[in-house]
Amino acid sequence: MDVVKVAAAGLLTAMLYALVRQLKPEIAPLVILGGAAVILVSVAEKFIGVSSTVDSMMELAGLEKENVSILIRCLGICVITQFAADICYDNSSSSIAAAVELAGRVGAITLALPMLQAVAKLALGLMK
Repeated sequence: MDVVKVAAAGLLTAMLYALVRQLKPEIAPLVILGGAAVILVSVAEKFIGVSSTVDSMMELAGLEKENVSILIRCLGICVITQFAADICYDNSSSSIAAAVELAGRVGAITLALPMLQAVAKLALGLMK
């Protein structure tokens, strides 16, 4: 799905949300979740192609696959967390959104700890 189709799906979802919010406010958040799910699925298909390209670039550059994998997973955590928090903010649940953002930050830091330890060991080795 290209950017124009994603933008159209987003606009259609927003208009449908505004209409449903006036008629049945209790199901309006489900419209947002449905539209967001459609957009996420379409973006996930594109990400699979990006993943294979990144793998080939890592081989050419001679980078360790483990470190790049950690960075890509952290990026995924950030994107998913931001997406979920934005939906919470849209539904007037700022405290839940803040908790989701905190959980995403902790998850990203936890995932990156092995890489940070390797950098610290390298720095200590260079200092000696």
